[in-house]
Amino acid sequence: MDENSKILILGGSGLLGSAINRTLINQGFENILLPRRKELNLLERKDVGNYLRENKPEYVFMAAGLVGGIEANRNKPADFLYQNSMMILNLLECVKNENPQSKILYPGSTCIYPRENPQPINEERFLSGKLEETNKGYAIAKIMGITACQTYNKQYGLETICVQPTNLYGPKDNYNLETGHMIPSLIKKILLAKENKEKINLWGTGTPRREALYSEDCADAIVYLMKNHNSSDIINIGTGFDYSIKEFAEIIQKEIGDTNKIEWDLSKPDGTFEKRTDIQKLKRIYPEYNPRSFKEGLKEILSNEKEMSRIRG
Repeated sequence: MDENSKILILGGSGLLGSAINRTLINQGFENILLPRRKELNLLERKDVGNYLRENKPEYVFMAAGLVGGIEANRNKPADFLYQNSMMILNLLECVKNENPQSKILYPGSTCIYPRENPQPINEERFLSGKLEETNKGYAIAKIMGITACQTYNKQYGLETICVQPTNLYGPKDNYNLETGHMIPSLIKKILLAKENKEKINLWGTGTPRREALYSEDCADAIVYLMKNHNSSDIINIGTGFDYSIKEFAEIIQKEIGDTNKIEWDLSKPDGTFEKRTDIQKLKRIYPEYNPRSFKEGLKEILSNEKEMSRIRG
C-alpha cells in the first residue's frame, strides 16, 4: 500500500469511515474514493459490480452499515440483520467477480461475542455462546460478515482482514437520541440538561461496564493492519480498560460542568453487563498502538466547534 494506491472507503461520511479518511490523508494518501449512497447503493448488487468494474480499487475499507443503539436495534432488528448482511455479501461477491485483487478490511463489532464472557474478551470467544438479545440481529449480520470474509478467502483467495472494534465515539458521531450509541447519547443528554437546567434521565442501572475507543485511534489501527497484516482471523481493537455507564456519565458531567441530578430508569434494559476487549493480539501485531484515554478524547470533542454544533443540532 503506497501513496498512489487507489483506495475505496465505503461509509466514508460516517464516524469510522471519516476517521479512516482523515488518517489516510494525514499519511499522504490522495487517491481515495468516497462514494455517497446516490453514487453506490450497497444493497444493489448490480450497482456494486458496476462500480468496482469501473473504478478497480486496490484497497477497500468496508465501513458502511446500518448502526444504532439499544433502542434502534430493538425497534428494527430485521433491518439491522438484512441490510448489514447484504452489504458485505454484495461487496464480496462483486469483488470476486469484478476485481479479485482488491484487499478488503471489514470492521465487525464486539457484539459478535456471547453475552456471558470471561473478561477481557479474547478472539477465541467467537461463536462460543448465546448472544445479547437487544442487538441480536446486528450481531448475527456481523458474524455472517466475518464468516463470509473468511470463506471467500478460503474458497476464492480474496484477501480479507476482519477487525472487531469496541464502542466508538468521536468526530461526526450520531447524536440522535433514538438511534445513537451510548457515548454520544450521554454527551448530548448531559449538555442539553446543563443548558436547559433539567434533570437527566438515563436507561438502566448505570452499572454495566463499557469501553470507549476514540474513532481516530481505531482508524489508526485499521490503516496499520491494512498496510501490514494479511490474515482473515479476527482481531479486537479496543482500549483494554473500561468504566461503568455511571462513571462515564460522571466524567462527562465534570468536563461539561453540569451539576444536574441523574435519574436512572430501571424499567429500561442494561444490555450486556461487561464487554472489555483483550487487545494483546493487536499489540503483538502493532506494538506502538496506544489509544488515548476517554477523558482525552472527550476533551477533543468538547473543544471542536463543529462537533458541538452537531450535538446541539
